[in-house]
Amino acid sequence: MNIAIYDLDKTITRRPTFTRFLLYYAQRTAPFRLAGLPIWIIALIGYRIGLYGRKPLKQFGVSMFMGRNLDAAILAKVVANFVSEAVLTDIQPGAAKSIENDRSQNQKLVIATAAPAFYAHQIASHLSFDAVVATQHVTRPDGRICHFIDGENCYGLEKLKMVRTWFDVQGLKREDCHISVYSDHASDAPLMDWADAAYLVNPTKKLRRLAAQKNWQIRDFSSDKGH
Repeated sequence: MNIAIYDLDKTITRRPTFTRFLLYYAQRTAPFRLAGLPIWIIALIGYRIGLYGRKPLKQFGVSMFMGRNLDAAILAKVVANFVSEAVLTDIQPGAAKSIENDRSQNQKLVIATAAPAFYAHQIASHLSFDAVVATQHVTRPDGRICHFIDGENCYGLEKLKMVRTWFDVQGLKREDCHISVYSDHASDAPLMDWADAAYLVNPTKKLRRLAAQKNWQIRDFSSDKGH
């Protein structure tokens, strides 16, 4: 089986989605929460200088801009609007062409992203992907979505672990598959090294050097030419 795995933020989309979604949700459900934006910027700086990891940062962001217990119906409605208004208008042309090409070759299409599953699944559905591996959030017994992440953030080595778990659940054997991975970020190195073909998207000069060291191919998704 041929499987094409795509990162989401800045690989399929031009811009990251997480902070944009937090602000979008707050603006449409509780605009007073937007007053926390300066605190969020400080929190991002704290992450950048290594005071804490991505998981607590993201939990804090969801709690501050969305709340600690989210009504599933309201969340689904906001997600649907966010995807149609903010995400589908932000797809990189090269990504759209690459996805179309992979689909035409009957490859199984998978999004593997650190973004929350509650909106990553909607994006994948609109783009006709077959599966999603993403960061999960705890669901309360009453159906509400909690700000706490269920398990680990789907990032770096954890993303590879979660993709391999997905393979196991699907009953897929690694040796029976040809795997291509598309990503813009060095954090996906474990997944890209595990793949048969790795494509670094829109790389900086520094990342081009890394790609050369690791024999990753380069793709320019900012245009539909792809190279």
